[in-house]
Amino acid sequence: MLCLSVLAPACDDTKPAAKAATAETKVDAELADAKAADEAKAADEAKAADAAKAADEAKAADEAKAADETKAADAAKAADAAKAADEAKAADDAKAADAKAADAKAAEKPSNPKPNMKKPDTTKPDDAKAEPASTVDGKALYGKKCKNCHNDNGDGKTKIGAENDIEDWNVAGWKTKWTQQKIEEIVLNGKSGSKMKPFKDKLTADEIVAVSKYARSLGK
Repeated sequence: MLCLSVLAPACDDTKPAAKAATAETKVDAELADAKAADEAKAADEAKAADAAKAADEAKAADEAKAADETKAADAAKAADAAKAADEAKAADDAKAADAKAADAKAAEKPSNPKPNMKKPDTTKPDDAKAEPASTVDGKALYGKKCKNCHNDNGDGKTKIGAENDIEDWNVAGWKTKWTQQKIEEIVLNGKSGSKMKPFKDKLTADEIVAVSKYARSLGK
């Protein structure tokens, strides 16, 4: 009996093995937990990276859209400016063409002069002083109708003349530039681009000839 009681503990080795198995199981569990934690962390980091990438892509897309909108706005502004410049040029060209046409029309010989309108004698020198005196007093007519603007001597130095830049007839060469016929046409139809109004409904044909001759006689 003594032998059995002493040997029995020495022969029982099941407890250490069980203890070792428990420790191994615990280590495996800890390793599994650590692995799961690492995987979860990696998943969170990957998710965060994807979110950051998506945010960067969205920001880049917004910046590209803004750049395109700015470029389109600049192009539209440039197109509007070019269109406005073209329209302004076209308006200026049309205005210049109208002015040129008006000047050309004023320079043309009247297509419907009054029946009694006397035409200048082109076979003689265009000198009013050398022609026979008219029955109409051209000087008197000039005093009533013309001197307020052109002055007594035709130099245009009057208040109205200064305001409208009326030409000085006393300048040398004026007669060469302004023929008798041309003056009669201006008195008849007025002068385009000036305050000179037509007298065709205010004076007779003889009166227009007479006042035109006297006016030209004042020039040089």
